[in-house]
Amino acid sequence: MKKIISIIVPMFFAAVALVCSCEKPDVPAITELDKDHILTVADIYKMCDDSSDYYQFTDDYMLFGTITMDDSHDNIYKEAYLQDSTGGINIYKLSKAGMVKVGDRVRMNLKGSHIVNYNGKMELTFVDVEDVTLQVVLQEPNVPITPEEVTMAQIIENPAYYDCRLVKLSNVQFAASDTSLTYATEHGTSTQNRNMTSCDGNTLVARNSDYADFAGQPLPKGSGSVVGIMTRYITTGQNGTTTYQIIIRSTDEVNMENERCD
Repeated sequence: MKKIISIIVPMFFAAVALVCSCEKPDVPAITELDKDHILTVADIYKMCDDSSDYYQFTDDYMLFGTITMDDSHDNIYKEAYLQDSTGGINIYKLSKAGMVKVGDRVRMNLKGSHIVNYNGKMELTFVDVEDVTLQVVLQEPNVPITPEEVTMAQIIENPAYYDCRLVKLSNVQFAASDTSLTYATEHGTSTQNRNMTSCDGNTLVARNSDYADFAGQPLPKGSGSVVGIMTRYITTGQNGTTTYQIIIRSTDEVNMENERCD
């Protein structure tokens, strides 16, 4: 069986790291990684497809990826989004808020987790799993992924590809009927949909939490670009529909100061 041998850091350097209190990547707690137990996001999607939209890990499978959204702005809570070269996925739920940061490259031990297709959005869920099982190990900090520039039309044409990926939408604006609203309900206890349109006539919703630190800010009235995580919500039944959603990381990434393209 093929093995990847990890590098053991001498105790001297570990001691130096503790003395200076610098933020250093953690060293994997295991000395060997089995290549057959290293998965990509695409592998996880396929495993879920092959097991009727649900799968539970009972062995020490590893997933490497970069955090593309954290809960620092409270638009999500105790969860995150992770992406590698093959796709993106939702990590639900983390054991505590602020556990990971955008740009963290991590290794995740998947033992005890479940793969769940939540109405079209793929989740790795750790609900009711002990903290020690999660084992999120920092490999390298501050290496953020550049969002992929796409159009709404491209997302609608290939929704599975963009599920849980970090994207940048250009030539978009909030619907005229929503521009008198705020991102969400300040001091509310739910989640709000705000309609967004593209200059070529497509639509999706910005899904914002009432707990987000920008919930009470007014929506911009112009057009421009927005960065966020793309998801979709598929209703079941004979007349099922698909709602395309973008989850905003920060209003600093919403730049809509151009004239509207109505």
